[in-house]
Amino acid sequence: MADPVLAAQGMTKLFGSNEVLRNVDFEVIAGRTIALCGENGAGKSTLIKLMTGVYTPSAGQVLVDGEPVAFAGPKEAIAAGIAVVHQEFSTISALTVAENVFLEKEPRNRLGLVDRRALRRDCADLLQELGIDLDPDTTLDRLSVAEAQMVEIAKALRSRARVLILDEPTAVLSHREIDHLFRILGDLREQGMGLVYVSHRLDEIFDVCTDICVLKDGDVTSAGPIEDYDHDRVVAAMVGRSLGELFPPKSGPASDVEPALSLRGLVAEGGAPPVDLDLRPGEIVGLAGLVGSGRTELALAIFGAARGAGTVALSGRTYRRRTPGRSLAGGLAMLTEDRKANGLFPDASVAWNFAASTLGKGARALALSPRNEEERSRSVVERFSVVVDHVGQPISALSGGNQQKVLIGRLLENAPRVLLLDEPTRGVDVATKAEIYRTLRALARDGVAILVISSELIEIVGLCDRVHVMRDGAIATELLGDAITEDGIMAVAAAATGGGEPTPHV
Repeated sequence: MADPVLAAQGMTKLFGSNEVLRNVDFEVIAGRTIALCGENGAGKSTLIKLMTGVYTPSAGQVLVDGEPVAFAGPKEAIAAGIAVVHQEFSTISALTVAENVFLEKEPRNRLGLVDRRALRRDCADLLQELGIDLDPDTTLDRLSVAEAQMVEIAKALRSRARVLILDEPTAVLSHREIDHLFRILGDLREQGMGLVYVSHRLDEIFDVCTDICVLKDGDVTSAGPIEDYDHDRVVAAMVGRSLGELFPPKSGPASDVEPALSLRGLVAEGGAPPVDLDLRPGEIVGLAGLVGSGRTELALAIFGAARGAGTVALSGRTYRRRTPGRSLAGGLAMLTEDRKANGLFPDASVAWNFAASTLGKGARALALSPRNEEERSRSVVERFSVVVDHVGQPISALSGGNQQKVLIGRLLENAPRVLLLDEPTRGVDVATKAEIYRTLRALARDGVAILVISSELIEIVGLCDRVHVMRDGAIATELLGDAITEDGIMAVAAAATGGGEPTPHV
């Protein structure tokens, strides 16, 4: 095998007395893709930050082309040909696609001013090379989350990097966009680029990677060519035990009780077709479809976070003048797909983020108690194994998956009767996914009605009692029983738009 273009040798990192990484060896080979796997808090992000100059190692060294380097920061790593596409976007919503892609690297004219024509041309050429269909002059705030992810990738590749590190790159992409991304990564690998692929979606690892390295609690537990592994071996290396069945048994749809949530002629903002839907206590219903099919827009209209016309009823009572605050008070809670923009208070503590929607819970004499917030927040830390030094630290210090666990715990503090979950396991490791699935099924058994939006079809198929497939803003069909399959969902979601009423498939 060729010599590594990027390597970490004996990499150790301590934060105070907490040893996050211990004597880790890791190599990136030109023309190969290595998967970096592990549970949330295993040390993956820390290793990446050490190799790209964000952190300084406590022991060990980083090598580029076999020579030791000591990056003073990410800019020096980029200059050495090491680029990172982070899970949390670094784009600026008020700037255009071209301005984001070439941020701080804009072409200049003889007067030292930004050459707008060259900027647009260079961006268009790069996007065309990558097969990304975006207008360089469009501002980021007009793009979908998936399109913004493509801008992140183009931004990372503007400097003709030799190593590309991707942290959960498909978390916001549809299956069609994932296929497109994989084609891009395949082309880059054939051109001799070394790739690092971080993902909790194990099926993707076997599709796109040539090698694998598994971290657990800061140690490398297994590493080697991907052909030497199967799903069970990877899971065992990640969690230290056999995971067993990922999804709990389904309870089946409850058809003889009054719906907890009813939609009649609901039109989400943007003028999509009207939607009729019933969600009954005790069932988990999936809402599937490609990115842009209208899933999120529908959920936001139900919750009152976006405008919508039509009728929404909770337990038979029409719910008017919908707002997020009134929804929470009425027992309707929603988990947003974009936790960074709409879910988190990044500078606030873990405890405050957990208690943000229930600050008065347990308060005495109308006084809020930080101690009460901290005591309650420890319950979610224990329930979902949140990796955190203490609940008083900023939630921005946690990994994306651990942030997601806190947000789910916050929803459950409201004791909701109806849950709307948009990408509930985004960025969450496989062991915690199993815990979340068990929690959702237990909530359903207790009578909670749950609507799940997910781009992971295996999640929709394994978890949901019924599935509605959306296309072009409308519900195209309902799938029941054995008809709930990945192929069945994609056949409807990707089909050409047609008229007529939604058809149930049993």
